[in-house]
Amino acid sequence: MEKLSLGVDVGGTFTHAVALQGTGLVSQAKVPTTHTANDGVSEGIWQALSEVLRLSGRPAQDVGRVAYSTTQATNALLEGDVSPVGILAAGKGWEGLRAAGETEPGKVELAEGLDLVWHHEYLEVGDSFPEEEAKRLISRLKERGARAIVAASAFSVDDPALEGRIAALAVEAGLQATATHEISQLYGLKARTRTAALNAALLPKMVETAAKTEAAVRRLGITAPLVVMRSDGGAMDISEMKRRPILSILSGPAAGVAAALMSARVADGIFMEVGGTSTDISCIQNGHPSVRMARVGRHLLYLNTLDVRTAGVAGGSLPRADSKRIHSVGPRSAHIAGLSYSAFPKAPIEGLSAVRLAPKPTDPADYLALAGPGAAPSLAATPTCAANALGLLAEGDYSRGDAARAGEAFAAVGRLLGCDRTQAARQVLDAGAGPLIRMVEDLIAENKLDRSRVRLVGGGGGGGIWPPELGRRMNLPCSVVEHAPVISAIGAALALMQETVERTLIDPKPADVARIRQEAEQALLRAGAESASIEVRVEIDSQRGVLRAIAVGSHELASETGTLSESELLARAGLLLGSAQPALAAATEGFRVFTASVETRRLFGLWRTQKSPWSVLDRRGRARLGASHGAVLASRPDTLLADLQAALAKHARYGDTGRTLPPAFLVTDDRTVDLSGLACEEQTAAVCQQELGRLAPDAKVVVALNLEGS
Repeated sequence: MEKLSLGVDVGGTFTHAVALQGTGLVSQAKVPTTHTANDGVSEGIWQALSEVLRLSGRPAQDVGRVAYSTTQATNALLEGDVSPVGILAAGKGWEGLRAAGETEPGKVELAEGLDLVWHHEYLEVGDSFPEEEAKRLISRLKERGARAIVAASAFSVDDPALEGRIAALAVEAGLQATATHEISQLYGLKARTRTAALNAALLPKMVETAAKTEAAVRRLGITAPLVVMRSDGGAMDISEMKRRPILSILSGPAAGVAAALMSARVADGIFMEVGGTSTDISCIQNGHPSVRMARVGRHLLYLNTLDVRTAGVAGGSLPRADSKRIHSVGPRSAHIAGLSYSAFPKAPIEGLSAVRLAPKPTDPADYLALAGPGAAPSLAATPTCAANALGLLAEGDYSRGDAARAGEAFAAVGRLLGCDRTQAARQVLDAGAGPLIRMVEDLIAENKLDRSRVRLVGGGGGGGIWPPELGRRMNLPCSVVEHAPVISAIGAALALMQETVERTLIDPKPADVARIRQEAEQALLRAGAESASIEVRVEIDSQRGVLRAIAVGSHELASETGTLSESELLARAGLLLGSAQPALAAATEGFRVFTASVETRRLFGLWRTQKSPWSVLDRRGRARLGASHGAVLASRPDTLLADLQAALAKHARYGDTGRTLPPAFLVTDDRTVDLSGLACEEQTAAVCQQELGRLAPDAKVVVALNLEGS
């Protein structure tokens, strides 16, 4: 029998847990998050896992992996709940003194009125390492209040030995330690030190929590690997989290995106996870989430996170109104104001009237609430209530409640504003949709998504409210993921391990590309990933002079349980390609590549455009790659390099900036290889040579090109 994957999402109010077999939900549980327990949130994790195992009817020995997402690192930074840091810079001569100045991070504001507390010392290094002086300076930093040490030196990405010696001495002194080269391999000592300082500030609290969480899991008799969601959408082993906790910021939203990628079969789209107070919106392109460099306040960090946009409009947001109309929705929610949803009343209230109030003393007094005769306000007219009143929620939707009671609430709002109940409910959705639409449009434009391939995907408790509403308004297809309220826990259970390696290289050579690709793969192997599960994507950021390799993999090879038949895959491809006549263009053992011919007519049919969209599906029907116009070529290992070179030459474009190659993708028996981030044929060939070493002589290989815009 296939082993279970357990996923846990630690939220601000509730901790959700799920048990999955393959991608199927076996059981789920929800318990209050135990912020104030002796063991903190790990106690709630233990409770949720105990319940989900009990409901599954399976023993602890049947668990293959436990993964959890947490907002703890993010909340610690936002709330200033971090430890003072000691920065020990080291160097020699004039170069060392310059490094001493660059390792003072300055004012690092975590939140309004809350700054990172840091202390700084400089260690002059001569011909030999001054160990006693280093110990003295570490002791001095400890006396000044530092609970974690940052070891910083110039060019440590090339020679990490000096930072390593300092970090080891700090650990001997009973402190947590971080070396800047462990956090990033990019040049830029100031940004590298700032990122390492924030990581060090998180270390004492996060290491303690990680240890307690691991103990809670083991207390259940589970011996399977324990992993944590990363901010870039992958997962890391618990031991890695203890070393680099900063990688877990935005862990919660990342888990939701992981579920959209793995279970909702999204290739290109916008994922909206709708909670009670806020909505997290992120972009998925070619099966990968959009990422960006993280910021804390005004400071750029050497850390890649999901490009998540958060809007203060969600399922439980309160509408705001003047004397005539509802002009906006949120950011305050019914939960913050201590109000119940009118669609889920605790008890019927007759004679409702709408009033304006300030949820918090410093808030404007234009938020709407509902009260019974002579009573204090107790109900809210939220977007969830509006969707219920208008009959927009599907049967079985998590947010579906008492439509009649919600209608009565909006009748009261209508009396205040001089309109009927339907108009009042519509005004709530009209006012709330505006900022959400702007965020979605920004993501589509910034990522240059082909609108014909974009679909909205909803998750979270309010996933059936805003995504379908935006789909109607923006004329975009929309779907709500199954088990939307526990989507982040499911995402954690499904998430693949991930490791990113970066180097500062202005003009990377083919050997550099091959080397960094192998380094990223080796990092995942050390973390326990199965060799055959690892895929590596290489990108070149020419503007910043950065070469980047992103490796993903899993502890175990994914089961083929639930694979689709060839006819089902063909039907699935037709939906993705927007064609009633999709065709199988090429196939490997693990993937199918489908194409179609789509004609677009403009100017009353006088202007016709013919496109050839393609999509790569795995055996479960998940879209792994795709393009709205391109070319597909079946090849063999012995002819791959020649075939690829000919295809790139045929479809290259020439312009003011010179010769530009079309984005290329390689599909083999067991993995897809994204070559689109590479700049020339030589770099592309270097990656292909590595892949050829893994292939049998008779293996099937497919080359796919994205020709959109060419």
